[in-house]
Amino acid sequence: MKKITKIEYQKKNKDRVSIYLDDNYAFGIDLNIMIKYSLAKNMELEDDFINEILKSDEEMNAYNYAISVLSRNSKSEKQLMQKIKDKGYEEQFIENVIVKLKQQKYIDDEAYSEAFINNKINISKDGKRKIKEALYNKGIDKQIIDEKLQEITDDDEIERACLLGAKKLRTIKEEDIRKRRMKLANYLISKGFEYSTVKKVISKLFDKNDFDEFGDFEY
Repeated sequence: MKKITKIEYQKKNKDRVSIYLDDNYAFGIDLNIMIKYSLAKNMELEDDFINEILKSDEEMNAYNYAISVLSRNSKSEKQLMQKIKDKGYEEQFIENVIVKLKQQKYIDDEAYSEAFINNKINISKDGKRKIKEALYNKGIDKQIIDEKLQEITDDDEIERACLLGAKKLRTIKEEDIRKRRMKLANYLISKGFEYSTVKKVISKLFDKNDFDEFGDFEY
């Protein structure tokens, strides 16, 4: 058994306290952990109890780090897990932290996907294919991706591609109509629009009399 002989706030972090056992510095813990275990001067601790306290503090540190990451910008569950893992926290703590954050709605892949899609549509003007790939790379479940992208209609996709294409077309200096069409088509595909959408947009933006050669376009 070891006795707590002193508890003091840390000078550089008032949210943490230093615990002294038998007049020697033993460890530092989060203030909330001290409160959780009702630690006080003259309290006697067994080694197993000390280990439990230290594990709880480690998990609290992982949680606080996760909150600091989310305060800077939102993350998907997979992204946040990787961030915490890269920081060196143990798997058991990471899993517990993720469960807690999901319960508190600090991480929500459905809400994250909705915000991401809106951003890519309204700001980046990306097509569904590019958005889908990006969400997949962020670890979002395929079912969530498909459900959220279903809300974007084909008409919406064509309208957005037309606006983007008309703007891009003004910057293409090629005199040859076929080359202009090809450059525009390649640009729209790079923005993540499907071939069928791109073909319809090219038809709308160019004189249909000049559209016959578009059949030579390779996707």
